[in-house]
Amino acid sequence: MSMILPNVNLISLLPELLLLAGATVLLFIRGAGRGRGIFPVAVASVVASLAALAFFWDQGVRGFDGLITRDNGALLFQMMILIAALISFVLADDYLPEHRNAGEYFSLLLFALIGTGIMTSTGDLLVIFLGIEILSLSLYVLVGFLKDVRAGMEGAIKYFLLGSFSSALFLLGLALWYGATGATKLAAFAVPAAAPALLQAGAALMIAGLGFKIAAAPFHMWAPDVYEGAPVCVASFISVAPKIAAFAVFLRFASEIAGPGREAFAAAVIFMSVAGMVIGNFTALRQTGIVRMLAYSGIAQAGYILIGLLAVPEGGASAIAFYLIVYIFMNLGAFASVSHLSRRQGRTLQIDDLAGLAARHPRHAFALAVFMVSLAGIPPTGGFFAKFYIFKVGIDAGYLSVVLIAIITTIVSFCYYLRVVMVMYMEEAGEEAWEGTLPRPAGATLIGVMIAAIVVLTFLLGILPEEFLRSAATALPAVIAGI
Repeated sequence: MSMILPNVNLISLLPELLLLAGATVLLFIRGAGRGRGIFPVAVASVVASLAALAFFWDQGVRGFDGLITRDNGALLFQMMILIAALISFVLADDYLPEHRNAGEYFSLLLFALIGTGIMTSTGDLLVIFLGIEILSLSLYVLVGFLKDVRAGMEGAIKYFLLGSFSSALFLLGLALWYGATGATKLAAFAVPAAAPALLQAGAALMIAGLGFKIAAAPFHMWAPDVYEGAPVCVASFISVAPKIAAFAVFLRFASEIAGPGREAFAAAVIFMSVAGMVIGNFTALRQTGIVRMLAYSGIAQAGYILIGLLAVPEGGASAIAFYLIVYIFMNLGAFASVSHLSRRQGRTLQIDDLAGLAARHPRHAFALAVFMVSLAGIPPTGGFFAKFYIFKVGIDAGYLSVVLIAIITTIVSFCYYLRVVMVMYMEEAGEEAWEGTLPRPAGATLIGVMIAAIVVLTFLLGILPEEFLRSAATALPAVIAGI
């Protein structure tokens, strides 16, 4: 009797193996007391992983008997996460005081990227759970990385407790799923369920667990405290990377689900979408701290993106991918601008602190204004077309009422996004005006160049959206992208 050996194909994990190698080297560098090479090694690991993903393009690499699948859709989402990570790396290199524990910091970020890579590259629920846990454990530590910051420790504890609860929900849902289908593959959605009620209960619990990762209402309670308490560079990473990975998983759900579970899935998505748009936008109106405002803005943005899940056959996946590309630049650009102005302050940057910023630091004010306008969805920025395409596919799919709520809440969002612009350009600074401590000259140059590049990309995405949308649609499988 011959033994059938599994098709391992370690090459399929090459992007994660490169990140793991980088994380290991960083720990050894820190242990040897050589801190100067930490940032280059971290960046080199991410760039090497990006190169590996580019090498896999159009090849459809599979490994571990199909548990790992590198199709173009998975590659696109993982590339987006790595680009976001590079931006966060630049912020972290300047933010960390005197590179204190920088080796551990960048190692944790690389481990988090390994988790996102696993999440985006599999259709097996157990492997997805493994990726979620690798990502989550890294982020729990990163949120409380600055141990002398009380708000950071409080945010880390809250994130850990709620995150553990959401992981438990996902695991319980996975168990119910297995009990109903006898499999852990997402493809089980496509076959008639032996126990529809059990299957739907399992799916609901897993959706709730994923909803936590994207800060979708009503699973958003952690986001404001975590964003405010964590280092700005960590908050920027959390605001983008877990969202992209979770939406990649959500798209696999949406593309596979069929039968009686389809309506239940749509109902859950509608609830999270509407709740996120309403709660996020209306609560953001009352915020005085800019980071906390961005947290509620992220909750609202997740609500908009969820509309695309309702319209996968109508091109919702490509609209989601385009929205996430735009979101990377406009959201990280906003965090970069805030970090550039408030580094190492003893208190949270308030919106009123920006009064008269246009007169004192015109370039910084212009960049932040561009990102606020894009987040609001005003042309000619990328944010306008991101929302336009999402709304279009929602209408095409027959969810006019949801889109109308989205439009109304978008108008509401103008009030707090444009309030930041108004304070910078139309209000004069008082006698005790906050001047802000700008980074050291070397750091200022690097971050300044990065912010300028993001500003250009934000406008480019608004001027040539068709090219980016076409590229996103081409990368995704035809059955998902609706092409």
